[in-house]
Amino acid sequence: MIDALLDDAALMSFEHQERMISVLGEHQWEVTFRPPGLIFIAGRAFECTRFHVLGSAAPGPGSWLWSWANEAAVYPDEVVELAASVRDYGVAHGIAALAEGEVPFGDLPGSPGDPGRVAWFMGELAKAVSGRWTMYTGDLGRGSRIAMLVEHPVFELAEPDAASMSRVVDAVFRLQLPDHRRALHGYAVRRGLAVAADQDHMRMSG
Repeated sequence: MIDALLDDAALMSFEHQERMISVLGEHQWEVTFRPPGLIFIAGRAFECTRFHVLGSAAPGPGSWLWSWANEAAVYPDEVVELAASVRDYGVAHGIAALAEGEVPFGDLPGSPGDPGRVAWFMGELAKAVSGRWTMYTGDLGRGSRIAMLVEHPVFELAEPDAASMSRVVDAVFRLQLPDHRRALHGYAVRRGLAVAADQDHMRMSG
């Protein structure tokens, strides 16, 4: 099930993260939770229309802590409701990494030890469940990382064209996806492309 979610997220995530990188470049970020506000300063300052705190990965305890389970942070409901919906999906489908409040690094596939890697991994799963595709991970100090899904018109994608499709298809091989056919098919559908496939070929048009 986790591999399927990673395939479902991979290419939409790749394209949105490429867009975010091109928009932000060198930047700073500031976040408040009461009231909720996330501001990026990249040449100019702009505030995200919405943001969703997924959780944080910390090297001390060696674990990921979902935002809805973080009693110390006491986040407002509006920034954790998306993470809570991901939890509900995990409970319904028996995915412990999504359903449990705190997840040891060692319980994740490959037992990653780097908090940045863990934040990326959990974010990819949350993207596939939620259908929100742009993620920002920020440095909390002492090696910890916070992961947030962010929304702003500047991060939205243009319509697909030959150049963008070429980059996406190239990413299929660089990302070494568990099931590249599933990833490509899901991407095409989400981007509004027509898909025709048989055992050996897949054609996307739009």
